[in-house]
Amino acid sequence: MGARSVKQPGDATVRTEMEPLADVGAPAEAVVIPTAVVENVVVDLAVELGRMSLRIRDIKALRQGEVISLQRPVGDPLDIRINGRIVAKGEVVATEGRQYGIRITEIVMPDAEPGGA
Repeated sequence: MGARSVKQPGDATVRTEMEPLADVGAPAEAVVIPTAVVENVVVDLAVELGRMSLRIRDIKALRQGEVISLQRPVGDPLDIRINGRIVAKGEVVATEGRQYGIRITEIVMPDAEPGGA
């Protein structure tokens, strides 16, 4: 067994004995999941125009017609998120039927997102 010191509240030191990790052998083989299994999984897609932080008192003071200035310059691409993770950038377009759409202008690589969230 290996010994390990653990700090406790109040700066007291406690000495603890721990069992060594058991040898579990070779790693298990990767499970292959057919594409057809995951194609029908539903995910949340959101397009983020911008963010800002407000104090509760400022939110309570908001009135109809007021403009909230976001921390994103006009013309910057919008973030396209799947389950909260940025996967692409895009721009707003008008679609047939007078609805908003988003044109994908850039695919974001998984390791390119700041913070790796």
